Amino acid sequence: MESDDYVGRYGFEVEPFQEDYTGRLSWGVLGNLLLRCASLHSAHYGFGYNRAEEDAYAWVLSRLVIELDEMPRTGEQFTVETWVGRIYRLFSDRPYAVRAADGRVLGYALSVWALIDKATRRPVDLEQMADPEFRRSLVGDRPCPVQPPRRIRVKAAAPTATYTARYTDIDINGHFNSIRYLELVLNLFPKERYATHRVARVEMAYSSETYCGETLSLYCEEVAPGQFAVEIRKNADTQPQVAVRADITFKPYEQE
Repeated sequence: MESDDYVGRYGFEVEPFQEDYTGRLSWGVLGNLLLRCASLHSAHYGFGYNRAEEDAYAWVLSRLVIELDEMPRTGEQFTVETWVGRIYRLFSDRPYAVRAADGRVLGYALSVWALIDKATRRPVDLEQMADPEFRRSLVGDRPCPVQPPRRIRVKAAAPTATYTARYTDIDINGHFNSIRYLELVLNLFPKERYATHRVARVEMAYSSETYCGETLSLYCEEVAPGQFAVEIRKNADTQPQVAVRADITFKPYEQE
């Protein structure tokens, strides 16, 4: 097979109730669609959730970077392409391209995954575990021009907001949903900002799991014009631990 045969392509349409108040696809929906495409693609080639379950392993999202020039609007069709870009010891890179109906690239994304042994909760060496089909599916020569992950540090002493994890935040593994963290970050900024500025880049670095009932404290500071660093700590008043670090960049909308 040619390497392009291992690229998954999944078509969608922005339906009512999937958009934000500006009429564009919401970031929460986009994030979940990216993860859904990853699941569909990996399952198709035999190294997805079901295979991992049989082998007592689980795929865990370590980092997510999304860079968009344009977000699809209500009623517009778009395609998500995804492939396996790299396998290196404890992690595997999965890039994405988001395309408009006419084939234009709207943006790219990159997710980094680890395979965890569910009994020991330790990552597995993928270079030792990867079966031939997994290795054949690598598409290392396909471009995904996102900026590399950044070193995210926040010096703010006081939290900008706090949040307690509840029922609707928790996924099937009993942990705080990875895309809900993204939504918490977006909610740190006023509604009016999203009318005049688009999110050009968002990066999420996942460090530790949060459970129902735990309190999250969000620390935010502007590190450059339009660029903000965010650190989400759980149980900050008792046993502080970083759950997620995030970096978000806004750019003004161009005149249409």
